[in-house]
Amino acid sequence: MAASQAFDWRMPVALRFGSGCSGTLADELGQSRALVLAFEPAGPLGLRAAWTAGLGARLLDWVTVPEGLSTLALARQLSARTWPLLTAQPGAVLLALGGGSVLDLAKLLRSVPAEGGFEAVAAALRGTAPWPPLHHAPLWLVPTTAGTGSEVTRWATLWDTDGPVAVKRSFDEPWGFAERAFVDPVLTLSAPAALTRDTALDSFAHALEALWNRHANPVSDALAVQAARRVRAHLAGVLEAPSQLPGREQLALAALEAGLAFAQTRTALAHALSYALTLEQGVPHGLAVAAWLPTACRLAAGRDARVDAALEAVFGVKALAAPAALQQWLQGLGVPCDPADHGVSDAEARVHAALASARGRNFIGAPA
Repeated sequence: MAASQAFDWRMPVALRFGSGCSGTLADELGQSRALVLAFEPAGPLGLRAAWTAGLGARLLDWVTVPEGLSTLALARQLSARTWPLLTAQPGAVLLALGGGSVLDLAKLLRSVPAEGGFEAVAAALRGTAPWPPLHHAPLWLVPTTAGTGSEVTRWATLWDTDGPVAVKRSFDEPWGFAERAFVDPVLTLSAPAALTRDTALDSFAHALEALWNRHANPVSDALAVQAARRVRAHLAGVLEAPSQLPGREQLALAALEAGLAFAQTRTALAHALSYALTLEQGVPHGLAVAAWLPTACRLAAGRDARVDAALEAVFGVKALAAPAALQQWLQGLGVPCDPADHGVSDAEARVHAALASARGRNFIGAPA
């Protein structure tokens, strides 16, 4: 893409990055009150005690989010506790601490319906009714993993398990953006090896999906290339020495760079293909999307000079050799990187169907 080509950019999130930066939250709140939505390990890790002491009387409630997928059923359960408090305290900040599932739930829960209750929100998310009148609580996001980029995007994934067949629902609204985000690499030190790897693969996928994307621009390309290179350079080292903060800082920065990039482009083919693996087989998202990255890379290489230059910058080889380099790197991390490794026998048919999906149409190799 020529640097002179016009493009739009929107990023309304006030962002703070740096080790220890989450320690300023209590001061940043001033006199505002806060409702904390937190991942389950916050208690045993000592974060709940530390944050409770720091917030003092300004803490409205501490709501623990059970481990697992972000589902509509869980959002319904949490809304019964959070929405009355946010309604009674209209200026209170919803402060989400956790991985992507917690942050995604917070994006939905920050919007309190004036009428109709949770079912009115669920109907809008399913596309069967318009959004009801909503009160949007201020939203601050604090990720504890280096991967999802949810802290700087406007969308969220909510799995609809209410029917006989589970369905992925995509929340994608202007009010999905948080007001503030604090990316503190110290908080990722507690992530176990599998979670560290899988979330880093997610951020790596965000970077590649932003590159082979119809909506890419020179700024998103620069961020995505740097993010992908950073993950390639540092993930193996972090898995070998998980308690070393410098490597964690590099992965956290890569996740943020990738998040900023795909916040503008959205994801593409590999993500469209990944959801079935998560839904049908319970494959963690990072692994599910990694399984399809070599396939997408093979389809992308050689199609577009801009994409080829980006792939060469990421992998250090000619673009047509990038898919093999990608597969070799994934295999070196012990990642199953062929859909067949997950029992997929109809990969070609799945790719064909995915190219016609909303995310698939973002892919540079999809039919116009």
